[in-house]
Amino acid sequence: MGFFRKISRGVTGLLVRGGLCTVKFISALLLVVIKSIKFILSEIWELLKAVGGILLWILGEITEAFRSRIKVSNELTRNIRRAKKEGGKTYASAIVRFVGSFLFGEGGVLYTAFNYILPIVSAAFLIGVVKQGSGLEYGLAVEFNGKEVGIINNEADFEAAEREVNQRISFSDAEEPLEFTAKYSLRIISDSDHFVSSSQLANEMLAASDEELTTAYGIYMDGNFIGAVRNRDTVQEALMDNLLNYNVDGIVRDVSYVNKIDYEEGIYLVSSVQDEQAIIDLLTSSKEKQSVYVVQEDDSAVTICQKFGMTLDKFNELNPSASEAGGIRKGLMLNVVETESYMPVQYVRELETLSFLDYETVEVETSALNVGYEAVLVKGVRGEKHSNVEITYVDGIERSRRVLSSKITKQPVVEQIGIGTYSAKPDSPNSVLNGEALHGTGEFGWPVDGGWISDTFISDRNHKGLDIAAESGTNIYAAGEGVVVSAGWNSGGYGNVVMIDHLNGYQTVYGHMSYVVAVEGQTVTKGQLIGLVGSTGDSTGPHCHFEVRYEGVCNDPASYLNTEEKETD
Repeated sequence: MGFFRKISRGVTGLLVRGGLCTVKFISALLLVVIKSIKFILSEIWELLKAVGGILLWILGEITEAFRSRIKVSNELTRNIRRAKKEGGKTYASAIVRFVGSFLFGEGGVLYTAFNYILPIVSAAFLIGVVKQGSGLEYGLAVEFNGKEVGIINNEADFEAAEREVNQRISFSDAEEPLEFTAKYSLRIISDSDHFVSSSQLANEMLAASDEELTTAYGIYMDGNFIGAVRNRDTVQEALMDNLLNYNVDGIVRDVSYVNKIDYEEGIYLVSSVQDEQAIIDLLTSSKEKQSVYVVQEDDSAVTICQKFGMTLDKFNELNPSASEAGGIRKGLMLNVVETESYMPVQYVRELETLSFLDYETVEVETSALNVGYEAVLVKGVRGEKHSNVEITYVDGIERSRRVLSSKITKQPVVEQIGIGTYSAKPDSPNSVLNGEALHGTGEFGWPVDGGWISDTFISDRNHKGLDIAAESGTNIYAAGEGVVVSAGWNSGGYGNVVMIDHLNGYQTVYGHMSYVVAVEGQTVTKGQLIGLVGSTGDSTGPHCHFEVRYEGVCNDPASYLNTEEKETD
């Protein structure tokens, strides 16, 4: 029981202390809050006192004049009372001084009104002037031959009108060149005035001249004046018929003229008005010009003639050497004749095209080749891409094309160039067999790291392979890629032997090893270590017995080995 009482007293004391701490913390927090509020209120009070002082000062400044005026008025009133007692002229003089001071004196009615009302009136007057000025409309009044011919918005309209007039008078047959000089000035526009466009201004300037004029339709090509006609419908119909009858092979769309033609009714010089048929002949005319064409890939004389609408005879006449063998090649510059129309016709055609994708060439290190030799391992093949293109022609000549969609139908095959890494070779490559290097196909690599031929194929004892003598423990490599079909001891005289099937009808055999590294079922690459030179089995000294079998028949390994040194540049 005493133990539980001690625990109870301890817990109680802890709770009491915790409560006291909480009370102290809350009290300190309240004290901080109260002091903060007191500080804020004191600062607000100081601010209000400062603002009140400023307001009192402003009020004092404003009422000072009135207090002064009241003081002066009281003094004048006392003077009138004293003068009244004296009577006569003194009294009248005092009244006059009072009235004068009240109206005209400093602080008087008129003085105060002048000081306060004049700024207000001035400001109102200034606002009225600005408002009146901002409501006015200004323009450029153009004067020609001493007469105002129109009002325009800006200088650009004036310059455009001048250009228009100069174009119209360019057809004049007068001996002296015509001059149309006008000037303009800025002025306020009234309700009776109205603005004119640059074209209307040009008409007014021509009308104010002394030249013989008429009303007609001006023909403009891309904004340039070509001439004027009486009847524009005749010209329009002829140009439309020219488009409808334009000779185009295949299905095309958007047949139109490259240039934009506009017709504008106005006043023109009589000398600039032309016969409708003359204008039609001009707009639909064409001429031939000689130019130079750079031959592109897959170009031929026929395709070039088709591009420019030339005959083959004309092409050969301009390019006599092109008919020779190899005369047309990429990058060659040829003479061609192309037709240039006054108003070229353009149209759009959609075609499906076949293009070829060039293949990449990469170099790959391979043990299938001896060091210093290169060969094509995988021949590169170009890919194919079918595209739907939109071609724009101008006068039958392609000017641009845009690919609408494309799809690669055949991926290019990367060409692989093998760089030989197989480095095994005889100790003396130039004296391995009868004092000469082996000149076989090179299909199989020299299987020993060094060595020399100690016995040839067949020889004088029906030998089934080559004996390559070398020190015991010398590395023996796989002569080609394949699968190990036998690895280990052979009781038929080969001793420790490895046989590799190259999966193409050929097998190679490596006998008399001191140690076999390869294991049966293993896939090996050319140059991979498969064992060490030894003298196991029927052997009189350390060497590698090397056989090449095709479909089970032993062939001369020398026919498959090449130990010739490759010459370097």
